[in-house]
Amino acid sequence: MARILFLSHYALPHLGGIEVVIDELARQFVRAGHVVVHVASASERAHEGNSGHGPTSYERICIPSLNVLEVGAGVPWPVFGPQLIPVLRREVARADVVHGHGLLYLSSVLGLLAAKRTQAVRVLTEHVGHVHYDSKILDRVEGAAMRTVGRLAARAAEGIVVLNDKVWKEMAALAPRAKLARIANGVDVELYRPPQTGERERLRKALGWDERPRVLFVGRLVRKKGIELVLSVAARLAGRACFVVVGPGHIEPASNVQVLGTLAPSRVAELYRAADVFLLPSQGEGFPLVVQEAMASGLPVVLADDPSYAPYLVKDGVRTSAPETQALVQTLEPLLDSEVRQFSGAAAAGKAQADFSWSVAAQAHLRLYAELRAARR
Repeated sequence: MARILFLSHYALPHLGGIEVVIDELARQFVRAGHVVVHVASASERAHEGNSGHGPTSYERICIPSLNVLEVGAGVPWPVFGPQLIPVLRREVARADVVHGHGLLYLSSVLGLLAAKRTQAVRVLTEHVGHVHYDSKILDRVEGAAMRTVGRLAARAAEGIVVLNDKVWKEMAALAPRAKLARIANGVDVELYRPPQTGERERLRKALGWDERPRVLFVGRLVRKKGIELVLSVAARLAGRACFVVVGPGHIEPASNVQVLGTLAPSRVAELYRAADVFLLPSQGEGFPLVVQEAMASGLPVVLADDPSYAPYLVKDGVRTSAPETQALVQTLEPLLDSEVRQFSGAAAAGKAQADFSWSVAAQAHLRLYAELRAARR
């Protein structure tokens, strides 16, 4: 039995990919007999306390913090309160594994550095690497942070987990001595599954949807996630398709855009089963969990083109496009045909069920921890 300490910026019910990854891995580790503690900020967005994430089988320690950067600029970087220091000092000293998520987050940086003075195995997961912002100031700040704070965190880790080649190259440059491992995230294929016979029709009726195709977007309503492109594509396809937008943030709804806000995972899963196509033209991501959820639910997927997605794609089931309105419209239009989207959705579901497993991901992490410990001998 090992005591595993996760460190990150946010924890559920604050909704985001990293938060879900940690929660799923933690539950898997607990089932395998390990003890898990997760230290993060206490930041939440409006209505997220009701997001459907209940009690956990592991311990969460949420530190009071200021979340002004996310609220004001869409930058997910909470400012931790001073309580972080004594909590890290205590929990790092008790841990067998210290695993930070995100090399620029204060909890990960300080925790990994503190663990260098202990016998704990030190691991970092870097999900996205350098995110390129449209704002030149933000982009330069992030670049400088990667070269300084990021390098410090990466070199404090013995092992680094990545999702794609882009981040692999970035981490290899920052920390050439660290052991790199590519471990795909999983998906809950019991929650996120294709609809059963008649289920799609029942869900659409309950939602008040007519027969027009529904294009679903799930994610933060910010530029990085491509929400402006989604609205632009919706305007071009008015009369041919309706768009359903789910996630925290605010946009002005259009005549063919339904804005549902933040929903519990069970409700989002129903939307996947009721919708026709999933659209996420985001950029600078590892491989978004919501894409895996949509695939597992039998939805054809349209993404902004990113070479780092290549290992996760499947012919016909996932289509990529230049992140431009006209290109996205042309990629999306064939999927508005029912026969095409049924074929594509089946291909996506097959890929998800074959390759995306939280138990497999958890086992790969546990092997990495053991390999890093063995390498010290």
